[in-house]
Amino acid sequence: MGYEPSDRSAQTPVVVEVSEISGSARPAGLPTLAEFTPEHRFVLRTGRNEFSLPPGRYHVQLWSQYAFWRVGKATIDIDTTHGPVLFHYAAPYTLYHRGAAGFEPQQRQGKSADTVMKVVAVTCGSLAVLMVLFAVVLTFLQ
Repeated sequence: MGYEPSDRSAQTPVVVEVSEISGSARPAGLPTLAEFTPEHRFVLRTGRNEFSLPPGRYHVQLWSQYAFWRVGKATIDIDTTHGPVLFHYAAPYTLYHRGAAGFEPQQRQGKSADTVMKVVAVTCGSLAVLMVLFAVVLTFLQ
């Protein structure tokens, strides 16, 4: 596992397609990273990310940095000795789920939890407004 260079002079194109990385429980602006080796770490943006790496085998680690924690972690093994490589990374909807990486487009995890959190937030907000209105009505009735 890890980096096994076959020829240091040649470079092989690597493309990482990153899905949209927003979500209600996932703060905007978290940097998303891909680490091919400790010397080959890249910040990813939504969409197509292109890099050149020496031919070899890599155990790629992908994640978003949230303060001191790595969230949305995913891994994939790639081999660049046979030519260009394209793979996909899907960050989760929330901080509490894993990311997904693969050679085909990936589904983002945590959609149900994201929906539940939105419903709870709206419900709590609505209940708070109703409680204030009820208190105002009771004040005027006295």
